[in-house]
Amino acid sequence: MTAPQRLVSLPRDVRTAGGHGLLGRRIDRTHPVPPARFTLRLDWYDTADRLWWDPDGPARLLHAMNPTRLAFYLRELGAPAGLRVLDAGCGGGLVARGLVGAGAVVYGLDLSRPSLQVARRAAGGAFHPVEGTLERLPFADGSLDAVVAADVLEHMGDLPAVVAELARVLAPGGRLLFDTINRTLWAWFVGIFGSERVVGLVPRGTHDWRLFIRPDELDRLLRAQGLSAVATTGLVPRIGPRDIARALVTRRIDPPRFALAADRRALYLGHYRKQVA
Repeated sequence: MTAPQRLVSLPRDVRTAGGHGLLGRRIDRTHPVPPARFTLRLDWYDTADRLWWDPDGPARLLHAMNPTRLAFYLRELGAPAGLRVLDAGCGGGLVARGLVGAGAVVYGLDLSRPSLQVARRAAGGAFHPVEGTLERLPFADGSLDAVVAADVLEHMGDLPAVVAELARVLAPGGRLLFDTINRTLWAWFVGIFGSERVVGLVPRGTHDWRLFIRPDELDRLLRAQGLSAVATTGLVPRIGPRDIARALVTRRIDPPRFALAADRRALYLGHYRKQVA
């Protein structure tokens, strides 16, 4: 998992939401984000790798999400035993450990070497760490049965190149599973303003709203690479208006439980399958 450095003033962008701003009519994630506006921050992960598995540490929101999204991945994979699965942007191995536990042979790819070391210790067994980038995967065409892209697509500047690479390495009939963040006002409110700025569930600067992805944008990219939708669903925190109001006043909140739902305004998950020639 990689994170962008914020280079744009969020309040100003919200005020211009009709154009270049948050609702982003002129933002189109089917095209790359200009490199001058996007910088990867690997230093945070290199210094905080030992905290990946601390349920009260910087990754605590991922720990809260993980049981629900992992259950979705395993359900959609059906019988993971023996499958060759790429965990793209594996971070400290939160998803990889569950995949290995289900019997998959997992290749965990990340740019952060310390995070890969953490993932290897956490996942054990049939986990193979691979240092590299999603824009240029070090795997042969059609060599993998499945790819899982968890909490990573919304950090990619050149999303079309990443999607093309994920599709390339999938065998015919292979499955792509992902979770990512929708580019909506609600997603900005809960994901950046609330989680990062108010209650600190996520370290500041983790997300850049310009990189959030509307479902229709991702669908167009995936279909252009020969993948078709099998299942999509929302991933929602179990919090209510009172919880939100209390958090705004006290500036703290415990990580909520998550559930699958039809609501895709913020987080959503998907399963796409590569066409068989």
